[in-house]
Amino acid sequence: MKKFEDILVQCIEDIKAGRSSIEGCLDRYPSVREQLEPLLRIALEIREPPDVKPSSAFKVKARVWLMDQIHGRRAITKWPWSRYDSQVKPIPYIKRFSMSMASVILVIVLALSALGAGTVYAAQDSLPGDALYSVKLATEQAGMMLVRDDAARAERALSFAERRMGEMEALAEKGRPQDLDLAVEKYGYALNMALTMMDRAGDGEPATGNITARVAEATARHLLVLDEVWDIVPGEAKAAIAHARNVSQMGYFYALAALAKNNTIMGAQINLAAMEGRLNRVRARVQNAEAVQIALQQFEAMADFNEEISQIVQETGLNITEVEELVAVATSKHLEVLAGVWDKVPEQAQPAIERVMANLQIRHQRRVQELEQWGVEVPQPPVIPGRIQERVEERIREQEQWGPDGTTPPEQGVPADVWQQNGYGAT
Repeated sequence: MKKFEDILVQCIEDIKAGRSSIEGCLDRYPSVREQLEPLLRIALEIREPPDVKPSSAFKVKARVWLMDQIHGRRAITKWPWSRYDSQVKPIPYIKRFSMSMASVILVIVLALSALGAGTVYAAQDSLPGDALYSVKLATEQAGMMLVRDDAARAERALSFAERRMGEMEALAEKGRPQDLDLAVEKYGYALNMALTMMDRAGDGEPATGNITARVAEATARHLLVLDEVWDIVPGEAKAAIAHARNVSQMGYFYALAALAKNNTIMGAQINLAAMEGRLNRVRARVQNAEAVQIALQQFEAMADFNEEISQIVQETGLNITEVEELVAVATSKHLEVLAGVWDKVPEQAQPAIERVMANLQIRHQRRVQELEQWGVEVPQPPVIPGRIQERVEERIREQEQWGPDGTTPPEQGVPADVWQQNGYGAT
């Protein structure tokens, strides 16, 4: 005998195609007539919305982003922040209820009802790869459909992303790396939904700074969780975690860009706290060259975003001295930490520290000069040991030789890999 959900789907398809009527289907399956009739009538009341056709430009951008995430391409270290908001968008979460989708939703609701509260409750502790994990996801999906407010939907989706983080931790601790890919996939889906709902809320609700701040803070925490997971998973699972890290970092900067437009001080504070987290990672894994270099890449991208915030405050004229002073004070501390770990990291990681310190010193000098002109006193940068400072100054001279805009070709004799590692000339 056919399963009830199969009967429901078949009847909806037959009625839609004109092969049967409601009464014809009910007569065909008299044993389930009472359960079938109300669900059929609800399903057939759902109408498809007009076809929405995105522009060609939008489809290209969305596809580039999607392909990057599917193939887990390595995150770049030089982000085009001034263009980021207009060029890279989360893939829209579009509610397109075709008849087949309506059938799926009805089957989900029906299946959850049939399973009973006990099974649904038990499924909440399930992990990817467990028999009840699909029930857990279906429960979340059904709950999301009941929320109508975009800000609330963003909060709900963010809570799902937090759950996926917890699942990754649990899978790593239980020695189940084979199931991490599914957790990462579902994390990306939940975070993308949170970003999309955050955007929608921002279009119609002025007080949405709270949700953008929460998304930024949450994704910064996610990077810390992924650090811990990275440390304990075997080599074959690290690609999945690297992919999750790229997705999380994208979400972090996207939310932070939205927040900084309305609250530059909070945006700067969140970003500086995240940068501190990256330096803590360097200190915790000081003997691991790969972990140090990854953390430094993330730190440098966050430092670049400080410059984006500076550009925003310069354009708006709001909170200029407050933001610049926050960054200047933090930069002094960052330089001190980096100088302190330079001789502790493996030799192959030292050039990365030198490059980061060079960038920080260049920017710090400019920032301090501006603040002094405005009558604001800030702490001078720490005294860097001579050997380290000499290496940092070499990096500064290299950057001046290449050109501040990063587009001037390297001088003859500069290795191409060094050029690319610095992010200059990369596309």
